[in-house]
Amino acid sequence: MRRFIVPVIAAALTLAACSDSAPEPSATASLTGDIGQITVGQSETLAPSLTFEPGMTYTGEQTQVVWNGEGAALEDGQPLLLDLYGESLTDATPVVNTFDGLPQSFVLTEESLGEALYDTLVDLNVGARVLTVSPGDGTEDQPPVAVVMDVRSESAVGDEVAAPDSMPKVTFDVDGAPQVTVAEDAPTVDDLQVATLIKGTGPQVSTVSRVLVNYSAFYYADGENDEDGAWSAGDVFRTSWPADVEPLTIDMDAGKTVTGLTQGILDQTEGSRVELVIPATMGYPSRGTMVVVVDILDVWNSEE
Repeated sequence: MRRFIVPVIAAALTLAACSDSAPEPSATASLTGDIGQITVGQSETLAPSLTFEPGMTYTGEQTQVVWNGEGAALEDGQPLLLDLYGESLTDATPVVNTFDGLPQSFVLTEESLGEALYDTLVDLNVGARVLTVSPGDGTEDQPPVAVVMDVRSESAVGDEVAAPDSMPKVTFDVDGAPQVTVAEDAPTVDDLQVATLIKGTGPQVSTVSRVLVNYSAFYYADGENDEDGAWSAGDVFRTSWPADVEPLTIDMDAGKTVTGLTQGILDQTEGSRVELVIPATMGYPSRGTMVVVVDILDVWNSEE
């Protein structure tokens, strides 16, 4: 299930409040602060910086568009991928940071985001940056916080590449989810086949990367088993594309993802869309050969 943004930030605040290394909050704070007094800048890491006068009191939730993006327009109910960086406005303690890691997924609804943030984001585009202030409850455990949010793309972004005629044909339905058509005379597959459909320009997947992907897995040929019953070639058996399903996180060196998927995305770049035909020996033997369409949403290499 997708996350709700309020619990995510609340959990981060709890961790910050429990940290022995956190500075003591000011005992003399009484001035009223405003989001316009907070400056978003650049830091020495991937995360932005926040500059403000610590210890002020914030009386309500506020949002501010730092810039709009140039990507697709955001729509109500769609999946939403956000990089988050936030600090306590009491003492500048960091409370959440996904810029130096993987972004988090939500749904663009008022229920998931809260009214003020939803009203701001629904009129923006992918690539937007928003600053939001939550006033907290006036206690040390729930101080006011400022959070910078970057809207990331929930699909591949890059240059389209023509797929080989030998690969199953990939199309997309009205909701943007992939579909595949497997030829009736499709040959038996013994080796992994990889085709880049969109070439992204982000970091490259290595053997030690953490990778966030959207994917759909399809049967390559008609068949049946006790677990799934009967199926036809091209039927989907697992997918993360629906709005209420989170993207898949893959630790490339953990050995917990099927071999065909990790080998298929190795050396691919963030933003790419990849089609894989994975033989049963590198996937799920009981399901036979499968076709997987993968959008590589984020690549985290710790050395960066």
